Amino acid sequence: MRVDMRDVLAGFRQCRRAPALAAAAILSIGLGVGATTAIFGVVRHVLLRPLPFPEPDRLVMAWETSPDNPSRWVAPANFLDWRRDSAHVFEALAAFDTYSAALTGGGAPERVRGISASGAFFTTLGQPPAAGRLLGPDDDRPGAPCVAVLSDGLRARRFGGTSPALGATLVLDGRPCAVVGVLPASFSFPLQPATDIWTNGDRGVPRAFPFPGDVTTVRDSHLLFVLGRLRPGMTVATAERELQAVMARLAVAYPDTNTGLGAHVDTLQAAVVGDVRPVLILLQVTVVVLLLVASANVAHLLLGQLAARRRELAVRAALGARRGVLVRQVLGEALALALPGALVGLLLAVWGLDLLVALAPPSVPRLSEVAIDPVVLGFGLLLTCATTLAFALVPAVGASAPAVAPMLDHGHRVAGRRHSGWHRALVVGELALAHLLVVAALLLSASLLAATRVDLGFAATGRLTAQLNLARDPYQQPVPGGGEFTSNPRPRQQLIDAVLTRMAGTPGVRAVAASFTAPLGGAPNRGVGIEGAPEPPRGQEPDADFQAVSPDYFRTLGITVLEGRAFTAMDDARAPAVAIVNRAFAARYLEGRSAIGRVVRFGGSRRHQIVGVVGDARNRQLERAAEPAMFVPFPQNDESWPFLAVTVWTDGDPAALAPQLRAALTAADPNQPISSLRPVDDVLAEQLAPRRFTTGLVALFGLLALVLATIGAYGVLSLSVSTRTREIAVRSALGASAARLRGLVLGEATVLVALAITIGLALALAAARLGQSLLFQVSSTSPALLASAAAVVVVPALIAAYLPAARAARAQPIDALRAE
Repeated sequence: MRVDMRDVLAGFRQCRRAPALAAAAILSIGLGVGATTAIFGVVRHVLLRPLPFPEPDRLVMAWETSPDNPSRWVAPANFLDWRRDSAHVFEALAAFDTYSAALTGGGAPERVRGISASGAFFTTLGQPPAAGRLLGPDDDRPGAPCVAVLSDGLRARRFGGTSPALGATLVLDGRPCAVVGVLPASFSFPLQPATDIWTNGDRGVPRAFPFPGDVTTVRDSHLLFVLGRLRPGMTVATAERELQAVMARLAVAYPDTNTGLGAHVDTLQAAVVGDVRPVLILLQVTVVVLLLVASANVAHLLLGQLAARRRELAVRAALGARRGVLVRQVLGEALALALPGALVGLLLAVWGLDLLVALAPPSVPRLSEVAIDPVVLGFGLLLTCATTLAFALVPAVGASAPAVAPMLDHGHRVAGRRHSGWHRALVVGELALAHLLVVAALLLSASLLAATRVDLGFAATGRLTAQLNLARDPYQQPVPGGGEFTSNPRPRQQLIDAVLTRMAGTPGVRAVAASFTAPLGGAPNRGVGIEGAPEPPRGQEPDADFQAVSPDYFRTLGITVLEGRAFTAMDDARAPAVAIVNRAFAARYLEGRSAIGRVVRFGGSRRHQIVGVVGDARNRQLERAAEPAMFVPFPQNDESWPFLAVTVWTDGDPAALAPQLRAALTAADPNQPISSLRPVDDVLAEQLAPRRFTTGLVALFGLLALVLATIGAYGVLSLSVSTRTREIAVRSALGASAARLRGLVLGEATVLVALAITIGLALALAAARLGQSLLFQVSSTSPALLASAAAVVVVPALIAAYLPAARAARAQPIDALRAE
């Protein structure tokens, strides 16, 4: 049905007659449309928009699988077999790994983020260079020199202006690399957007850190990400079946390393989105619910306005106005509210989108792409139109066939009776949806509280950490005649000793220690053997997180020694090799028997006797239980891993010690950049940021929905009292007490609220299974939380009902005469 512009202008005039009603309606529309459009802007650019590569639906990520890990990194030799045996499925298959390196040459030393990749990496993506060339097949040949491709940002920082930098030599961790190409400024690899430099690997295998021996034969270390481009017509499922078949053949050929391993393939888009998909879907559903509540609120306002004008509409119908004319008039009035509401909504969407991007945690991918583009703008306008029709539908239907004679006879009473059913249905729906959002907000809040109270197994307060990736020179040494590098432990130990000695003498420092990685920074994981233990089934060999640490490590981090002893300065390179394991290691691999005196093997011939058991410390993620872990003294370890972290314990503000720790590291090695320097509490805050962000938004939207629903309940009950003025006054004249008159209204409110809570609870239970993955140590059907959510809705709704109930209690018989 076409709405005439005169109807819209009439609607604007009607808004001028009732400015408070119009302002409330416009604000409700703007709030609902603005929040929904802003969240859709994030969802579109993060979840729905294709990746900026040619035919992005053919780009996939491939992973190994094991009984305890559905998506694990890929062993180098397995990747090379995948590439050889699945060429009929993949147009290109490339491996890559990420690293951080000290960069010198062409400017001041700096720490850069890099990706080491096989030659087909950019071919797989379909990415052309801005200048020079990118990595290619020749860069995978044996003995190929190191070549580098620069981001446009690094090129500008190191060489300035428009210089392409081609042919220049940069030194990465002491290794010279020739610059052969530069990427466009628009290029961003979504799995590591801030990458500065891309380098080739060793015979097609990325070398993010030194690995002794021939890396192309390694099957027991899982190091690589694998990126693929499917051939036209091939599907993800087909590719996964093919790689599963390859892994089945490898399990027969290499049972010691490949038994129990499989393969998993997923789209690159899914790998980029990761765990953020359910969070964004939850937020989009949340704001849609808020929009429905806001629409119901506007429908309330229009119904109330229509009820006051029923006599006018009846007169017009009696004078010959057609039904279509009356419907157009109501729709025009609704459109007069929708147009300014849309403008407010789009302004809120622009502001809200900027705020969302600013507040969103770094774990949300592709945030730099989020903007109000034509699609998002069109969505907002379409949403406004749909919302207008939704909230105007009920009033328009009511206006289409006014009962002329009864309306002229009984006026407002007939209108009230006609519309009370619609009003009640709307308020029940509003409160039910608000209850659903309150349940979600309380569950997420309880999960956030549980996450903040989780036992980490170590002390975070008062701890400051610095992380380094040791440069090759002088911390690695070449293997004679092999072109390989191995650890040079003496310079590393000298660096550690110098830093620990200097920081131990710093005022305010209670303890200081070194380790491979910082708290919650992960750790290398390696296979281990336990002498005297039964031989495990193939594919189920023990593995553990591996840390080399200094003697004061456990005291510095507040990790409890449960059995045996901690390391001491006597556990040096000349002493018998010792190890300490955590409680999870002892429970999983030692079957409850004492760990003290047992011998663990790793790295071929290395044998360390266990001298202590410590408590479990969460080493990877705050919300992930501790894995089995093994610790060895730094002087007794010559691993090639370049990781190093220093942790300082102080009773004061740990950030205040940052200059002293930086100075100690610089004094020990002026050429060694620091990757990260921050309090451990900041690391915890970063891990909690996604949960805080989601919880805060859902709680905000739930509060807004509850306020709107409460206002709607107040409006309905106020209308009910005003349309029953004669009845209530007569009851008063016949002796009904004030308490009884209040109870009349409160009883009606109680029925509506009880019905809304029942429906809201049913909706919450129906959604419980879908939302459980977003919770932490909280059940989505927790009776206590569900009861609390009901109380949160019931209390303000009944308070809102009390005001019209109090007005009903003051009714006088004279009111009945006035009503006539």
